[in-house]
Amino acid sequence: MMKLRKITHYPRLFLWAFYLESAETTRMLRTFLREGRGRLIVSSRSKNPTAEEMHEAIEQLKDLPRFLPFFVIIIMPLPGVTEGYALVAVTLEKLLGHKVRVLPSQFRRIIQEEQQKARN
Repeated sequence: MMKLRKITHYPRLFLWAFYLESAETTRMLRTFLREGRGRLIVSSRSKNPTAEEMHEAIEQLKDLPRFLPFFVIIIMPLPGVTEGYALVAVTLEKLLGHKVRVLPSQFRRIIQEEQQKARN
């Protein structure tokens, strides 16, 4: 039973990361829509996004090109391609540090949390 739990641990984490990325993308779209609506309809009632919300939305927009390879690979799964891409992305980020960001933010956060658990 423990072996099965280990086998399903990382796929469940990656599914959770996909869910969180989709939630962040939805929040980004809503922020940009509020910003656009506020510019088109000049009204005191319009709820323009704050500077912090715009910063988060722009960061998520930068995250989309990092997320698209994972999305395409999931839609057209070929044996070993997803794992290979993830392995290359993780290896590049470990070797190059913060110079290169290949993984989407939620994937990077999950991997960092797992590394912290392994160290402790």
